[in-house]
Amino acid sequence: MRFFWKAVAANLLAIVLTLTVLGMAGVVGVMLLTVALKGQGKEILVRPGTILVFDLDVNISDSPEHGYPNQLLSGAQTSRLSLFEVTKSIEAAAKDKNITALFLHGSLESENYGSSYSALREVRDAIGVFRQQGKPVIAYLENPTVKDYYLASAASKVELYPFGVLSLNGMASESMFLGDALKKYGVGVQVTRVGKYKSATEMFTNDQMSDADREQLTALLTTRWGQVLADLADRRGIDIPTISLLANQPGLFLATDAVKNKLVDKVSYYDEVLKELKDLAVAEPETHSFRQVELADYAGKLDSEREDAAKAWSAPKERIAVVYVEGEIVDGESSANTVGGDTLARHLRELREDKDVKAVVMRVNSPGGSANASEVIQREVRLLKDAKPLIASFGAVAASGGYWISAPVDYIYAEPTTITGSIGVFGLKFNFKDLANEHGLTFDGTKTATYADMDSIAKPWSPGELALAQTFVDFIYDQFIEKVAKGRKLDVDRVREIAQGRVWSGMDALKLGLVDGYGGLADAVNRAAEKAGIAKDKIILREIPDKRTPAEALLNELFSDEKEAPLAKAGLAGIALPGRDPVSVALRQWQAQWRQLQSLNDPHGVYALLPFQISF
Repeated sequence: MRFFWKAVAANLLAIVLTLTVLGMAGVVGVMLLTVALKGQGKEILVRPGTILVFDLDVNISDSPEHGYPNQLLSGAQTSRLSLFEVTKSIEAAAKDKNITALFLHGSLESENYGSSYSALREVRDAIGVFRQQGKPVIAYLENPTVKDYYLASAASKVELYPFGVLSLNGMASESMFLGDALKKYGVGVQVTRVGKYKSATEMFTNDQMSDADREQLTALLTTRWGQVLADLADRRGIDIPTISLLANQPGLFLATDAVKNKLVDKVSYYDEVLKELKDLAVAEPETHSFRQVELADYAGKLDSEREDAAKAWSAPKERIAVVYVEGEIVDGESSANTVGGDTLARHLRELREDKDVKAVVMRVNSPGGSANASEVIQREVRLLKDAKPLIASFGAVAASGGYWISAPVDYIYAEPTTITGSIGVFGLKFNFKDLANEHGLTFDGTKTATYADMDSIAKPWSPGELALAQTFVDFIYDQFIEKVAKGRKLDVDRVREIAQGRVWSGMDALKLGLVDGYGGLADAVNRAAEKAGIAKDKIILREIPDKRTPAEALLNELFSDEKEAPLAKAGLAGIALPGRDPVSVALRQWQAQWRQLQSLNDPHGVYALLPFQISF
């Protein structure tokens, strides 16, 4: 299969890159092999009586894989499918006469805002489309998390492993606080901020949550959890008060108790489920199994068919572009898990000038970041909106800088569980004077102007410097307020009232006028097509960044004349740490904290960023 050969080529290239002592000749040889093997795989044939198999051991991201060359050096990567690949495959399978059923199994991965409740809600809707065609959907779970169960509950039958435990124990938010540790080791921290609820800086100054932060997160969690319970109750035929009571006591269910409480339909061993599936498909005696196709392979087949159809289409190439804004916003160029202001602005500028692109959808799944980069992006957003229809679709989170860049668009879709808002700004100043002095290191110097050494890490801000920094933060906040008011057509005083750095759920954001309606990525694409006068059956999508593996990205860097950032600017993405054991989980958490510190590269040290490491 095409995907098999691409994986082989990518792995071979990764091996050779890590063995650079063998010389560039070996690297080039493997590159040539990669090119030779690409696209030579066996075609995916879906015959009558085939079951579509969705292995949930995957990270469902907003954007398609767009590997960065440095990812080849970072070890194994979590399997990844884009939201569009998943939903469009399931919806296409619903109409495919050769597909008889859908089978879900495994446990979801969740990295960098992937497999969010917002994305899973769209997948559940696609499963609903499949069921509407009268085709069965069977989900088999072993030890499901709340997210696993939320997705699986959309199936027509949910079965649980006899020794499995089902989790329905709610949502929690937990942050790490470094305030006492930094004081202990002599690291000084000074904060400039605007917004009662702008709590991102508390990680560096406090030893616990502030009352304001606890208030906003409690309200956010309550709203999000209420929506999840409502969706579960609807699909499982349980009233909301009952399922809410079950979530509170006991919250964790043995298999037999899960059946008793109507959370699942049956307790089964895997071989028993396979026997059920054989009755729904054509048997394949040579494999002692049944006809099946993996969702990833089926998605690849659909991609190839869409590409062929687009090439054969004789009409003008009127396209809808989907631009993915996934990750923290940083100054400069994009790299793995970050959105570079310069990179995204360049993409938006190209789309504005591309006559074949008739409308644009901006899919935002970002907590924000650099205020400077956010404004670089928003400038291009405003220009693009003046040139052609521009719709925003919010994923798991579109807050702070993520909201900043979205405010001017024509229409904003969000899910009820989307985290949005956080209209606030902060600045940070670290100094290591006491830490250095403790170890016998001292600093001295001279200057030609009062504030020449304002950025020095060897001293804290003076009262005058602190006031100057606060003035700049106040300016950025006022600009943020005015841009939201203008983009959303709201009164400035009203925006100030609902801003204050507070995060809101999509449900609350709709009531406040921060978003325009509920809907997912497909809804945004359809609206963009309607605004551009393109019929739904004639939509041709262009996705940016386009789909590439890390190996393909490296080949492009070396052999393409595309005007993208040089390889040296991307930076190392970090070491991938697969596995769910406690050590790996802890290391991944520390790695994420370190990545966030690395992303603090605004030239003025000012950020429109969501509180650090909120995880639900």
